[in-house]
Amino acid sequence: MNYRIDTTGKLLFLKLSILSLLLLMGLTTLLWWFISPRLHEISWYLATSILYLLRIFYLLVIIGILMLLRECYSSYSIKMFHELIRFSIKLMFPVNIMLGKCLSINKDKIRESFVQVNNSFLKTNTQKFYAENILVLLPHCLQNYDCIYRVTNNIDVCQDCGKCTIQTFKNIKEDYKINVAIATGGTLARKIIVQTKPKCIIAVACQRDLVDGLLDVFPIPVYGVLNETPNGPCINTTVNVEKIKEFLTHIIKK
Repeated sequence: MNYRIDTTGKLLFLKLSILSLLLLMGLTTLLWWFISPRLHEISWYLATSILYLLRIFYLLVIIGILMLLRECYSSYSIKMFHELIRFSIKLMFPVNIMLGKCLSINKDKIRESFVQVNNSFLKTNTQKFYAENILVLLPHCLQNYDCIYRVTNNIDVCQDCGKCTIQTFKNIKEDYKINVAIATGGTLARKIIVQTKPKCIIAVACQRDLVDGLLDVFPIPVYGVLNETPNGPCINTTVNVEKIKEFLTHIIKK
């Protein structure tokens, strides 16, 4: 992809993932040291089977984390490891949040870092997409809170008053001929994705919702963009529209 995607900040999530893996392995080893004698008394085969399953499990997680590191810094992607990377991320993410809490790291910072990790996958993607295969997924909080016209089901309901960025995205939909949808939550977002079957998604959301969505749809290419909250969370939010336009310009197949 001939477009520079800003992924500054990804190192935090990667470092925490490595620390979390070492922590889990240490705790598991300690637990095994306590219960191993009792398991051997019950059955040598049981104890041996559990030990080998643990070794295989951690081997897969280690490979997943190593492949994640590789994808973040490599110029090409190995798709056969994507599911293993997804498994490792979903395993490490809650541990990263707990570890971050112990280290006094704000969980939203960890989520933001994961968004940058996700966007790193797009840096290895040289593919472009037809406009009809691209979906821009927006949160409903971008709409002006006092607006009487609810655009949840159809962005074309917007009356072009210019009080929020919904009008801008309505124009983007018309200019670029792409799909634009607004979701009130994760369930509706998944339903929209199933219905439209996009090959590339641009998702705008707050840290928590964006991370949940990225984990759900991986490995579909998703460009994650955090919304801005000048009035606090979930009310009259906004987003850097120019960043999305630049990405669309480079990702759409002419």
